[in-house]
Amino acid sequence: MDRRLWIATAVLCSPMVRFADAADAQRASVGVAVPLSAPAPLAQLHVDRQGRLLAVSRAGDLLEARTNVWKALGAGLDPAAPIASGHGRVVGRSANGGVWVLESGRVQVLDTPRLAPRAGMLVLAFGIIAVAAERAGTHRVVRLDPAGGAWAESARFAEPVLPDARPMQFDPAGAALGPQADDDGHVLVFGAPSDTRYRHGVLGDAVEPAALILLERHGLRVLARIDLPPPHVFEDIAPRPIAWRGARGLLTVRSGPQGAQLCVVALAASQDRFELAAVAEPIGTAHRWLSPSTDGRRLLAVHTPHIGGVLHRHELQDGRLHSQVIGRGISNHAIGQRDLDVSAWVGSSWVVPTQDRRRLQIIDADEQSPATVAPSTEVAAPIARLVPWHRGRRSGVAALLADGSLWWVPVQD
Repeated sequence: MDRRLWIATAVLCSPMVRFADAADAQRASVGVAVPLSAPAPLAQLHVDRQGRLLAVSRAGDLLEARTNVWKALGAGLDPAAPIASGHGRVVGRSANGGVWVLESGRVQVLDTPRLAPRAGMLVLAFGIIAVAAERAGTHRVVRLDPAGGAWAESARFAEPVLPDARPMQFDPAGAALGPQADDDGHVLVFGAPSDTRYRHGVLGDAVEPAALILLERHGLRVLARIDLPPPHVFEDIAPRPIAWRGARGLLTVRSGPQGAQLCVVALAASQDRFELAAVAEPIGTAHRWLSPSTDGRRLLAVHTPHIGGVLHRHELQDGRLHSQVIGRGISNHAIGQRDLDVSAWVGSSWVVPTQDRRRLQIIDADEQSPATVAPSTEVAAPIARLVPWHRGRRSGVAALLADGSLWWVPVQD
């Protein structure tokens, strides 16, 4: 089988009934998908640093996929909000809108602060970062610290941030690659939200940020920022850390009168502000978007993932991001969804749905001209989420379908 573009033969149309038995494992060795029969339809997927596959059911239960069974870890989560993990904790938004924390096998639920319903959270070594929803309709980054056996707010950023922001830890001077690259970093978040500057609305609402801000992780004071002048916005929810000129940069999307364009934001020489370090050519038409994907080194973007899905590979040349078309007919985003990159990296293999989101393609991003071949067998429902997950010693991806079912697809790398 040609490793340059290996297509998983994902037979996903039968009902979920169980985990794989020995026969399933044998079939999986040749690329057939394996049903992971969760006890209930699922809404969220998450893989922690230990490689555990966690899921939130549509009823708000936190589950862990083990070899042949599922283990229930807790209940009472908001299934529409993403979860986060780290440092022995899993956090999320509770069903009542507060903070939900699982630590040492014990669940704590806080009534305050009230959290934004679609925002993400960040787990630090000694704290939790969240996005609070205020009565005035604004949203602000908050930090929580342990206090008397519980968690309490210890800092709040004064400026409004994006309502569905996904705070992340980022170290501009960190290691180029690796899971610990940003462990000494601070809190990165999109701010200066506007519902009038660029009304496109394909990412879940019409509110887009005009600023990208790095906050000191304890007191949440500004360390560096970039503010885009009108009429531009960042048409994004969370940037993607990449290796950049011996340090770290951020891959994101700037949008304006000529539509979306891929760009890299990095720390300026003065070390107290961000700058646009490199940009690609814009799509050329307003209200046309592109969805980036990266493993931290390789830079891909699906132009117009909702209408045609043209895959571009980008490389830095002469201070600009030059692109090459290497594929068509794929889609890593559905209109209105906040999961902006429904794809997964397994080594140099990039796993992505086709335009109708009912088939998978696996593309070797290192090949200069990936061949165009038939995609995998059609699935029973649109693919809603993909995460890389090693099942036992085998590499692959967990695929959550829109009907709440879950499958594992082995990937040859």
